[in-house]
Amino acid sequence: MKSAISVIVLLIIVLALLTPFSNGTPERRSLEITTLTIDFIKTDAIFTVNYDLGSLPKMFILLMGSKSLEPKIESVFSEFDYDIIKMDQEKAVLRVKNVSWLDKGYYFHDSIKFGEYIDTVYVYTTDSPRPREYSHINSTQPTFYRS
Repeated sequence: MKSAISVIVLLIIVLALLTPFSNGTPERRSLEITTLTIDFIKTDAIFTVNYDLGSLPKMFILLMGSKSLEPKIESVFSEFDYDIIKMDQEKAVLRVKNVSWLDKGYYFHDSIKFGEYIDTVYVYTTDSPRPREYSHINSTQPTFYRS
């Protein structure tokens, strides 16, 4: 009898943790991207995606792992060729390949669409110590930087 009560309590806790993820499509979970930092490195870039999950989903990620966040990341960055370097409760780090091209000593980057609007984007290039800041954009901005 005691083990049956334990199982019921455990099921209630698991269902309570899964409830925030049951609404909407898998890509539209309660993940909100707060900032994106783009650090250009030659033809590639490192994207640091900071997001806010809320407290219950953070607990879910802590217990079950960050694999459930990958569909959201994929929906936002589907136009990019990337590998996930790290993903946790607060951020994801992506290595994005071939986002720029070299010509006559400069790297050029053409605009690429995101799957949704991102509130704040910081862009670092190799020729400037200070980032460029963009607000509420749905694509990268065309840019160039020295090799």
